[in-house]
Amino acid sequence: MEIAPSLRKLIRTWGSNVYLLSGDETVLIDGGFPIDAAKVESMLNRCEGPVSAIATHYHIDHEGSFAKLRASVPMVVAAHEEDADVMEGNADYDIFQVDRIRTAYYKVVGPLLFPFTPVSVDVRLVDGQVFGGLRVIQVPGHTRGSIMLLDEGRGMLFTGDSIRNEGGILDGPPPQFSPGIEESYWSISQKVLALDFDMLLPGHGEPLLSDAKAAVVRMMKRQGRMATL
Repeated sequence: MEIAPSLRKLIRTWGSNVYLLSGDETVLIDGGFPIDAAKVESMLNRCEGPVSAIATHYHIDHEGSFAKLRASVPMVVAAHEEDADVMEGNADYDIFQVDRIRTAYYKVVGPLLFPFTPVSVDVRLVDGQVFGGLRVIQVPGHTRGSIMLLDEGRGMLFTGDSIRNEGGILDGPPPQFSPGIEESYWSISQKVLALDFDMLLPGHGEPLLSDAKAAVVRMMKRQGRMATL
């Protein structure tokens, strides 16, 4: 589904929002769960040339399809340097603060439904770097290497899980899955609100296609966090 010129969003995924940005380069932003790989591959097969696949963070609902995709699609996988080792299977997930039922689900059922396959990270990104025409904005807290991606020319900000828009409510990262949530909000106040953007493309929920920066300011005011500005 095309949601803006040169920007497509894959519909009905099991995991995160999956975006495909076309232009001088073809850039895939997040890839959903492993079960989403066939849908993502179908979308990528319509593109010409190699694909730059960027994970906004290491959680399996965002980068889980990459291992399957790179077996059949010419692609370069990129992620922040602080998340790359987890994606490659050389470091552990951070511990989530969830209730016992969810803990049992993630430990027992999760690996059966959504098995994790390590993927090599070709490019280890750093804060401020431009890759695939997008500027990397590190927003640690949800994971250590969580990033947003800014298309400065088109005013698009891809926010991963650091800003969501679920149920029509703009919010920060999910607290139960964010070991450093206050650090996330600090980065939003000090770094994200210093950026120039009009569209917000979240990892979960509906995109905001206009006046997105003002909406983030309202979110921060609603949560009483503007005092940190």
